[in-house]
Amino acid sequence: MTKERDTNDAPEPDGHAAAARCPVDRHLFPTAEEKQYPLPPSFVDGKVYTDPDQYAREYEKIFMQSWFPVCPSWDVQSPRDLVVWDRLRQSVVITRMDDGRIAAWHNVCQHRGARLVKESGQCKAGKVKCPWHGFAYNLAGEVTNVPLRESFDEATLTNLRATPIRAVEWSGFVWINFSNDAPSLQEYLGDLWGEIGHYRMDGFQTRYRTTVELHANWKVVVDAFNETWHVPFTHQETLAGLMLWRDAKIHVCPPHSWMTLPVAGFTERMKDKADHHGANVCHYLAFPNTIFSCFPTHLQMWTIWPVSAEETIIDAWGIVGPVPAGMSEEAWAKQNERDWAHFLKVVGENSTIINSLGTVAHSKGFGRLMFNTAESRLTAFHEEVKSRIS
Repeated sequence: MTKERDTNDAPEPDGHAAAARCPVDRHLFPTAEEKQYPLPPSFVDGKVYTDPDQYAREYEKIFMQSWFPVCPSWDVQSPRDLVVWDRLRQSVVITRMDDGRIAAWHNVCQHRGARLVKESGQCKAGKVKCPWHGFAYNLAGEVTNVPLRESFDEATLTNLRATPIRAVEWSGFVWINFSNDAPSLQEYLGDLWGEIGHYRMDGFQTRYRTTVELHANWKVVVDAFNETWHVPFTHQETLAGLMLWRDAKIHVCPPHSWMTLPVAGFTERMKDKADHHGANVCHYLAFPNTIFSCFPTHLQMWTIWPVSAEETIIDAWGIVGPVPAGMSEEAWAKQNERDWAHFLKVVGENSTIINSLGTVAHSKGFGRLMFNTAESRLTAFHEEVKSRIS
């Protein structure tokens, strides 16, 4: 027998009503004997999705300490390209320097705190000027000119610059971390460094993107996209006949997790089924908020950004590899269009459920919530969150 565990120390209820007995389709329900599910059932207190104090701790101890991708390298492809990234109550400038390096810095003038750069684009002059008092900055974020310099204390102007942010270009994206004490990106990703790196996304193109606003806690959104048991119910028209969700194999590599998901009509044809990258969809959660859904030749990727305790934004990208052998450019482009349209429909189906959860999150009936063995990734995720904010 599997042992239930509570990832948030929620008390056991006084009792449960007997489960209603009705005919069910048994193949829809996981069993304790299915070894691809590594963790036993667990519980969380519903307050983890609504408590503003927990949200504040998550912001400081998780989001201000973790690595996450913020924009495709494609967005800063050429020298003097820049991106203004506004998430997590931060505004960040990411730039491509003349020597090809990436720089990132807080989009805040060091004089009186004005926002320096309004929007993404090309900075042909190689410098930006504060719109309030004219302080000038180069693309590394260093102050290069101070109007009325003689009227300031010269000591305060020495080596003055916008506060830098750690930035690494890897696998086709620019990743940032707000903490100087966090480990390197490679160390942080651990097993996912090789798993995601296998796809060599620096040779892919980011062709599609969208943003979705949701009325729910960010962890609800992570939960929704990290288990497959809802597929035959929520995604009857889009995924139920395509993804062999029952055969998904879950791997937990704290703080991250991933799974292999066989595809009907594809995986069984593959001669080398031991090559999990080539025979399955590989689905990764890079803790805390980035998901990669990787097909052998293309992928969708999305990041989940908290706006408040009960508001969330998803930034999503469709990323396309080179034209597969034996396929024309035109046929590949049409397939990519179909795949992206399909992905948007799946996101829409999930969003409907996620938003409905947001409307009942403060209900008296929203108490202790349960995860089964097929939802092992959710158990692992919530245990990681709890360990970091405790």
